[in-house]
Amino acid sequence: MIPRLHTVERTLWVERCRRSAQFFIFESGALVTKDEHDQLSPVKPFPQTLYLRALLDLMCCGGRMTEPDDALYAREAGVPRSYLADVYRTGVTFVEKSRQLMVTWLACAYCLWRARAFPHQLILVQSKKKEDAANLVFFKQPDLGRISFMEFHLPPDLRQVRYPLDCSEGRMIWPDGSQIWAIPEGGSMIRSNTPTVVFSDESAFQEEFGNSYTAALPAIKGGGQYLAVSSAEPGEFQALVGAA
Repeated sequence: MIPRLHTVERTLWVERCRRSAQFFIFESGALVTKDEHDQLSPVKPFPQTLYLRALLDLMCCGGRMTEPDDALYAREAGVPRSYLADVYRTGVTFVEKSRQLMVTWLACAYCLWRARAFPHQLILVQSKKKEDAANLVFFKQPDLGRISFMEFHLPPDLRQVRYPLDCSEGRMIWPDGSQIWAIPEGGSMIRSNTPTVVFSDESAFQEEFGNSYTAALPAIKGGGQYLAVSSAEPGEFQALVGAA
C-alpha cells in the first residue's frame, strides 16, 4: 500500500524509488504486476521473498548499480561474495529458472526501474520472436505489455511515460531519453545500437543466442549489462552457463 505522505516526505519517497530498485519494487507500495493465473487477485505487488530479492541484487550487481558488499539479500541467500564480484566485474548475469517463479517479471521490473532512474538508457528486451518480446514491453495498449502494465499502474505522480504519445509496438520512451525496445533473437539489432542493458528472455530457446551474446560484448566491455534468463534446454545458453 502506498503511504500517505506530506509534500516533503513524498518528495523523499519518490527519490528513494529512483535510487533503490529494492525499495521501488518491493517496499514502496507503488509497483504492481499482473498475474493471469490468479483469478481472485490478478493485480498484485511482488512478494517479498528472499530468492526474488537476492535475484534483484544479482541484477543490480550486473548493472553496477549495487556493490558486492551491499548485496545483502544475495549474501543472506548464500551467494558467495566472489560470485557477486565476478558479476559486478563482467556485467553478465545468467539465471537458470523454473517456470512460475516470477523471474522474468522481476527482470522486467528491473528494466523499468533502470529506464526510470537514469537518463538515456537504451534497454533491449530480446526473445525468440519480436512479438514475444513486445508482450514483455508494450503491445497495443498499456495493460497488455508486462513493463507497460507496471508503468501505467504507478501512482500519477510517479508515472512518466505518456500513452499513446510515448508508446509504439514493442517500444516505450521516457521524457529523459531512456528507451526500452523489444527485439527478436540474433545480433543485428544489438550491433546497430549501443545498449545499456540487454535482457534476453528464454535464452535457451533462441537458436541465435550465441550471436546475441557475441554482438553485445563490446557494449558490455564499455560498461553495459547482459542479463539472460531461461528455463532449461540444451544449447548455447546451457553451454555458457556450464562453462562459467
